[in-house]
Amino acid sequence: MSQRVVIIPIAVVFFLLLSSPVCAADPPSGTPGNPVYTLDELYHIALDQSEDIKIAQNILDIAQKDVERARSVLAPTISAFGDAIRYNEASVIQPESGWDYGVKLQQQFTVNGKELIAYQAAKDTTLQREYDLNAVSENYLFKVAAAFYDVVNKKNHLEIAAVNFNRLTAHKKAVLTKLELEEVPKTDLLRTDAELSGAANDLVKAQNELVYSRSTLARMLNLPGDFDIRAPSTDEDEPCNGSLDQFIETASLNRTDLKSAQMAVNLAQAMVDITQSDYWPTLAIEAGYKSQGADPSYLAEDDSLYAGARLNMILFDWGLRKGTIGQKKADKRNAELQLQLKTKEIDLQVEKAYLTLITASNAISALKNKLEFSRANYEAVSLQFDLGQADSLDIMDANTLLQNSENELSDAQYYLALSKIGLQSAQGIFLKTVIGNNRQ
Repeated sequence: MSQRVVIIPIAVVFFLLLSSPVCAADPPSGTPGNPVYTLDELYHIALDQSEDIKIAQNILDIAQKDVERARSVLAPTISAFGDAIRYNEASVIQPESGWDYGVKLQQQFTVNGKELIAYQAAKDTTLQREYDLNAVSENYLFKVAAAFYDVVNKKNHLEIAAVNFNRLTAHKKAVLTKLELEEVPKTDLLRTDAELSGAANDLVKAQNELVYSRSTLARMLNLPGDFDIRAPSTDEDEPCNGSLDQFIETASLNRTDLKSAQMAVNLAQAMVDITQSDYWPTLAIEAGYKSQGADPSYLAEDDSLYAGARLNMILFDWGLRKGTIGQKKADKRNAELQLQLKTKEIDLQVEKAYLTLITASNAISALKNKLEFSRANYEAVSLQFDLGQADSLDIMDANTLLQNSENELSDAQYYLALSKIGLQSAQGIFLKTVIGNNRQ
């Protein structure tokens, strides 16, 4: 009788703990009719809505306009002019009024072709901005993939926490039954209540983490609050085809940021050439048609065609050109060093992504075995508890091992999915793969 008196207050306290309001946000329910997105669909939305991608696209548009400006310099300018004048008094050599008008064609260029160098540099800049746009797009898509798989992982953790809570709830009922029969001590119930309280806390924490991960993905892509996702089916046992050297070679051919760094070296050399053009003379050519008239009309001249050329060359500028050329050559050396640094950085990124994928692949197989053994161990200990050969402490240890195994496998699956994308991104083929899948 005294045992029941102790049990009742404990049960009431535990009931109040679970039924009291908890500061936890409820995740949006996935009711029928809510929009469901696949990862490929989210990629497409990201390419259309990302502010980072739009900014990079605008920078590319500006570079394309610079090409038009540089090309316009190669063509001569055509202009029209007109003039009228009236004097306060006329004389033999000065008419009362006069006027002239005409059109002229003008072209100015440097003898060594500085304008052509600038035009080619503008086109190279456009190509560099395209590489930068692809790099920004690929980085943003990887963030979307990470947020997507984070939602998948958090959903798995919530399911694991819910199953764990239900499992401990069922075990508590078994403990209460045995306690009434005086087959277990009161400490078994206290330990079970403590573990069940921790499971309730884990469940609330998993709910909040899922809400936050969903909100992160929704804000990135402006998704509705009631959206849901469909996780792609992946072959976790799929081998990693290729060697590290092959992946590094693929990266050297496809990484857009590496191509952008190489283009930066070319542009730095172009700036050196453009600056050295200041040592060459500038040739200006002008041709046109001109008509003049005056009042009285006998002083008017006939219409005429004319052409002229002017050559200008700076002989001495107190070291201005030499200093400027020195600066541009230093910029080129920096660009070459940055290219070398980027090459080493990409090699390390590929190696890290490759090793991460290998590690995640190997971990999946081991963690599946661990989960299988943990589940079998829990079932065996539960059976022993029912037969009176194990206590609640054994059940709690087996349950903790099972829950940890489930969470570790979910995390490993999350890292495996991301590591596959990470290896594609490190090789510079991720964006091509996404675009190819969207076209299918």
